[in-house]
Amino acid sequence: MGNTLVKYDSGLPEEVFQRVLVSLGISRSLDDVKKAFLNAGKEAEDIDLLASMGKIKRDEFWHQWDSLVLKHLGIAEHEELAKSFTHSKWMNFVDSTLYPEVKAVLLELKRRGLKVGLISNGYEEEIDLVLERADLEKETFDIIIGVDTIKKVKPNPDIFKYAISKLDVKPEETMFIGDNVEADYEGAENVGIHALLIDRTEKQQSDLKTIKNLKEILSQIN
Repeated sequence: MGNTLVKYDSGLPEEVFQRVLVSLGISRSLDDVKKAFLNAGKEAEDIDLLASMGKIKRDEFWHQWDSLVLKHLGIAEHEELAKSFTHSKWMNFVDSTLYPEVKAVLLELKRRGLKVGLISNGYEEEIDLVLERADLEKETFDIIIGVDTIKKVKPNPDIFKYAISKLDVKPEETMFIGDNVEADYEGAENVGIHALLIDRTEKQQSDLKTIKNLKEILSQIN
């Protein structure tokens, strides 16, 4: 979804986190927040928090994550303060808009009678909110899969297998487009799905099958 269909005004979650901190009267440099994210990520792996994404409720997961980041920022009241980092508050500090070609391409795919699905490493409730703010109707998609749909995270193969099963298609009949090499491109290829990497910045690996925008997929579909 992000960087494929939807463009965020902030490229880094650390920037959004810093904005929320400022709104709470807390001043930290972006470098400090980035370091806190890095250290929080390491601790989250140690305590298996990352592995619990999708398996535990959204509010519980993000409360634990935000608390870790705040702890590594040296904020003593990190447990209590993390309650202020609700999802709705977070979304108030990031804008999401569709890339210009998205609606036309999705409409053309539907006109051709193709099934269209969305797989995201976000919670279903988060996906709904982003789509609403980006003015893209959920009904555009035949299926929408988040981390809590089957409690798995890309590139886990079960996510892709579940998607093609729900769509009633075969892997070789399916194309998956995403912006992350490991989670999207390799995740899809590992289950026999045709993969395309969308690289709007032209900074990704050039040896992969790459497109610059979604319009390019129309010429690759029979």
